[in-house]
Amino acid sequence: MPKIVDKAAKRREILEAAIATFAQKGYHAAKMADIAVAAGMGKGTLYEYFPTKEALPKEIFDLFFAGLDAQLVTLKRSELPPIEIILQGIQLSFADKDEFAVVNPLIMELLGSKALDESLGLSRYFEGWLERLSQFFADTIRAGQEARQINSTIHADAFARMLVSVIDGMGLHYCMFQVDPAFFQLQYQELETMIRHRFLAGNMP
Repeated sequence: MPKIVDKAAKRREILEAAIATFAQKGYHAAKMADIAVAAGMGKGTLYEYFPTKEALPKEIFDLFFAGLDAQLVTLKRSELPPIEIILQGIQLSFADKDEFAVVNPLIMELLGSKALDESLGLSRYFEGWLERLSQFFADTIRAGQEARQINSTIHADAFARMLVSVIDGMGLHYCMFQVDPAFFQLQYQELETMIRHRFLAGNMP
């Protein structure tokens, strides 16, 4: 009988090999042959899954973002109070920060090349994900305001976008400057305190 191949698992193996290769050599210097060696397969097999090197980056980032998107959808549908949904959403956004730190140099390299960024559509890709995250927070804030659990004077869209900017900035600093995890946790605790204070401060008619 022919061997049954788990194609989804094989794609993930290739993507993990690509991440390791790009981290070692950089995107521009890395060749498909290098990725094939790292994945323990021939180039022909690699090309069956990914016909070009340019097909790899978005799927690499999907390893992080697709899973997070699904978790946020589940969280949004939960019975938790809106404030807790928002705080757990922030925690989920930081959950893979150590793994994401490995691909951060790849992001910087790709976005640093205007031609490559445009051809891969990465800026639009990241923009779209940040917009989805912002919408998650804005919708939850509005739900909390309707339930009189979050300060009604807060501008939901503006606060949500500010929150996304903070998450993005904290994550970037962690990846680029190797922030001590214990200190990062202290930063998160300060952020949580500020959020709770702002959400609960003032009148909620």
